[in-house]
Amino acid sequence: QLKIAISEYGAGASLYHQQDSLRQSTPKSWWHPENWQTYYHIQNWRIISKRPYVWGSFVWNMFDFGAAHRMEGDRPGINDKGLVTYDRRTRKDAFFFYKANWNPEPMLHICGKRNNRRTKKETEVWIFANGKEVTLYVNDEKPQTVKTDEWNTATFNISLMPGVNRLKAQTYINGKMLEDECVWTQE
Repeated sequence: QLKIAISEYGAGASLYHQQDSLRQSTPKSWWHPENWQTYYHIQNWRIISKRPYVWGSFVWNMFDFGAAHRMEGDRPGINDKGLVTYDRRTRKDAFFFYKANWNPEPMLHICGKRNNRRTKKETEVWIFANGKEVTLYVNDEKPQTVKTDEWNTATFNISLMPGVNRLKAQTYINGKMLEDECVWTQE
């Protein structure tokens, strides 16, 4: 059987471009929402990992980088397809998807923390964890617990209250509890 490799795949993302809904961005536009990049990487890895004839794939790219001809994203001259920002300081949500799947170190990450001003009451929360299940508390009310899927993703559908909402996720890995938190304001 013929074996192939995928030379690169990726999507642009700006930390400053946040949206409640999941809408595909136009690659050459000035709008590169972070949640679209995350979704893109999840879907690509789900497809790639199920194909035994793919001997290798290469995420494009680890870091945002200078590209003088680029006129897109949140500023000209930058290719923002990195999983980490140009200054190497901030890991985008998609970074944590790969960490949950490719690194055995225990981890838990709530996606969308930077999208802290929410316009929709009903929303989906993606959490990456390499534990068997994740519990999510919203405003310390009755928690929801879901099992992580085969790609170490837990998805919750929640209702936000008007105003400040505190989200806290927990998972246990090897008897140790991990927590991650964020605050979203529903406007």
